[in-house]
Amino acid sequence: MPDGQAPPKAADFKGWTELLANGLAAGDSSARLRSYLKKLADETWDYVNWLTHAKNAVRMDAEIGIKAVEHLLGTFTAARLHLAHAMTRCQECGSYDMVAGVCRHCDWADPAYEPPPAREWSEEARAQRRAEPCTPSSDISTFLSPDDVVHRPS
Repeated sequence: MPDGQAPPKAADFKGWTELLANGLAAGDSSARLRSYLKKLADETWDYVNWLTHAKNAVRMDAEIGIKAVEHLLGTFTAARLHLAHAMTRCQECGSYDMVAGVCRHCDWADPAYEPPPAREWSEEARAQRRAEPCTPSSDISTFLSPDDVVHRPS
């Protein structure tokens, strides 16, 4: 929370997303991104809120709502990644091409860079993760393998 500002109510989606947009895209150079994030959040909320109460909505309206929310989440995530990337600009040449604290343009090394800690897994946790199949979140039941296709002679 910015100093001196009270947080929005817990269920105030528009208030929270405005606060998030202001933090993710602060400053004059990010005015267009900040505006887009706020408008996107407002329009997505308005559409999904309408959909929740619409008596004449059909399945495709729900599909559109899902896609709108996916786009909103993806855009806010990209803005967060953009913010993190902008903070890792080379102090020597100004390049954004920083990898693991080293500028790939001029080879400057950030003395303050600390690699993220490696994730430690217990043997029990590893065994548990290996025992469960990895299933993508997409609906894979609609995908066909070559064996699913019936080959008919021409």
